[in-house]
Amino acid sequence: MSVKTVSRVMGLGMAYILMNSAQAVQVNFQGTLVDALPCSINNDQLIEVDFGDGVIIRNVDGVHYSKPVPYQIVCSAPGTVRLSVNGTPTHYDGAAIQTDAPGLGIHLTQAGQPFTLNAPIAVNPNNPPTLMAVPVSDPAQPPSPGAFTAGATLLAEYQ
Repeated sequence: MSVKTVSRVMGLGMAYILMNSAQAVQVNFQGTLVDALPCSINNDQLIEVDFGDGVIIRNVDGVHYSKPVPYQIVCSAPGTVRLSVNGTPTHYDGAAIQTDAPGLGIHLTQAGQPFTLNAPIAVNPNNPPTLMAVPVSDPAQPPSPGAFTAGATLLAEYQ
């Protein structure tokens, strides 16, 4: 019976120590209200690139099946805009979005150069760069036949 009593006393003592070691810190929240964002992409509509049903695995080489990424940037105020594509890159190409099909990515280019994911570039919103998308395969693991999808976020940061 004395063991139970000691156990209860120790438990209360630890609770007392924890209760007395609490600390309160002030938290401030701040922000800025604006009428509207100065820029929008594609009128806030989904951007789709459809490669169709005829992508032949042996022709997936980063050249065949290249498609433009149709988008528009509209800004209501002058300023600097930084454009990025945010998504999960493949392990074999930093400019390729990982698809849900193992061994397959979607490589992006802007003005003919690789568009590294998650790395913003300065753009002129009145003349945004042409973005192209093309399927690429993992050299160590070619994809298997089947449907595929990939997703990323096209982000315009106004400064």
